[in-house]
Amino acid sequence: MTIGRIVVYVLAAMLAGVTIGLLRSWPSDVRLQNEVAQPPVPVIETRISVRSSPPASSPPSSSSGSPSPTTAPPLALTGPAEPRPGPELPPGEPVRAFGRGGGRSPARPPGRPRPRRDLLVEVEQGAVLPQAHQPFAAAVDQALADPRGWTASGTVAFRRVDVAEPDVRIRLTATETARATCGFELPYDTSCYVGGVVYVSAPRWFRGAESFAGDLAGYRRYVINHEIGHFLGHRHEACPADGAPAPVMMQQTFSVSNDRLAEVTAGTPQGLSVPRDGSTCVPNPWPHPEVSR
Repeated sequence: MTIGRIVVYVLAAMLAGVTIGLLRSWPSDVRLQNEVAQPPVPVIETRISVRSSPPASSPPSSSSGSPSPTTAPPLALTGPAEPRPGPELPPGEPVRAFGRGGGRSPARPPGRPRPRRDLLVEVEQGAVLPQAHQPFAAAVDQALADPRGWTASGTVAFRRVDVAEPDVRIRLTATETARATCGFELPYDTSCYVGGVVYVSAPRWFRGAESFAGDLAGYRRYVINHEIGHFLGHRHEACPADGAPAPVMMQQTFSVSNDRLAEVTAGTPQGLSVPRDGSTCVPNPWPHPEVSR
């Protein structure tokens, strides 16, 4: 073998070794290049935001003055209409269900001139706490002495007395006393005039009626004037026109709406056929609201 052939064999072996080394290292180099050349994949975070609808009184804020085209308007939820005030007794302080019968007359103011009608103010024994007696009598006096009351007609006047035989008695009575006297036909607490006595229901006196919307003083004036109206011979009345002051002889304890009142009294005659005409009056405690004080 000549020296030239030996050199050729050595070069061929070296070339083969280099080629094999390149072939072995090629995949790892390619992966490394791909990892370096390829940008990282971003992570997308998805969130769902739940927002409460803004109050109806506050308009949505927008810098452009118009809603965003990608924002859907909130859904309007439609619920049942709010019922009109009815005959249910409003919530309030507890009232005794039973008294001990009879009555005590709070002290009357002195120096009143003698009017035509003598009235005695009483509180059923055990019906209310003693500290409620005098405020009840004072409220009766104020209701009947007001110039918008029954005396505005000029045909009647009242004087509080403390005698055995007055013309009329006004008595604050316990829950069950009023119910037993006024009747159980209507399942609501109510006051009434029976046999020369005005029976004022204690639950109504201390809680009022839904139709007066929290005006307890106004309701108290109403119930005195309404029942004294029966004593004077007046009958029940309906709401004369939508938005008008309710007649004092309307059964405002139950409702100032003709439709609602007709519904409540449908099964129990009240001496009046209430028209279902959609009229709703404004609560009014006075026989003559047109008179200025």
